[in-house]
Amino acid sequence: MKAIAPRPLASAFLLGLPLLAGCGSMRSVDPAQYASMNCAELNVALGELATGVTSTAISRANISNTRIPFWLPGGQKAVSVLKDRRTADIERLQAQEAAIEASRRQRCPREL
Repeated sequence: MKAIAPRPLASAFLLGLPLLAGCGSMRSVDPAQYASMNCAELNVALGELATGVTSTAISRANISNTRIPFWLPGGQKAVSVLKDRRTADIERLQAQEAAIEASRRQRCPREL
């Protein structure tokens, strides 16, 4: 019978799991914070949020593709919790994007 060698990636993932989990922030979007921005600042903020959505989606995909050993208790649950948190982050970022787009639509009609 062959001995199963531990996978360094899975071990590193599981050891770093508490650091990755963090606290989920469910703060709401305040459209008033975009009221003082000019069109260029709104465009920059929108671009930064788009980058954030992309990187969070990539992170969620990497978590989904991580192979957790079947014998590890709670491994699949931890993966689903992390995926749910990344999904909540993406939804929060998309809500911020929608608020910026609404403000931009009002204040910068010629730049659309």
